[in-house]
Amino acid sequence: MKFNQCALILGVGMFFCTSAVNAAPSNQVPKTIHLTAQISDSLFVSKPDGSSWYDVEEIKPVDYKQQQFTKTLPIRVWSKNESFKVTLAQPLKMSNGNYEMPNAKVTLDTGTGAKALATGTASEVKQTTKSGTEYDQVYNLNISLDAPAMVNNLSTNGSYSGDLVMLFEPVVTGP
Repeated sequence: MKFNQCALILGVGMFFCTSAVNAAPSNQVPKTIHLTAQISDSLFVSKPDGSSWYDVEEIKPVDYKQQQFTKTLPIRVWSKNESFKVTLAQPLKMSNGNYEMPNAKVTLDTGTGAKALATGTASEVKQTTKSGTEYDQVYNLNISLDAPAMVNNLSTNGSYSGDLVMLFEPVVTGP
């Protein structure tokens, strides 16, 4: 094969390759986001802004000794019913892999005082703030834990994490 023929074949081949590459728009990148929505017409729990929920929150020490840790989170409960129930779906456990923070307590401040939340035991809360025919009230959710005690000279330093999972349910009252 002669050099001219090779150059012609190579040139035609590059033309077809370039055409094939340029056929698809190079500035389009498809992306997919999985979206979900839930509508509850009898009970809605959110941050006080009414549009979101907490994602990751830092529990802070009470003082420089770092022996007790607390966090207060305001939550908004909107309901068609005067009462709702709340319970811990699982015990609150904060761990760093070696240690677990003991004495975890979760309470909800209500108009009648603080209600301790526990696993398997629903606490009923009667709402007092009415908005039209519905109830709409902000409560303080209080979380407290203690620092773990050192065992076998293994440091308690580190990042502790855990999930606070609560279950809110409406209380249906008679007509």
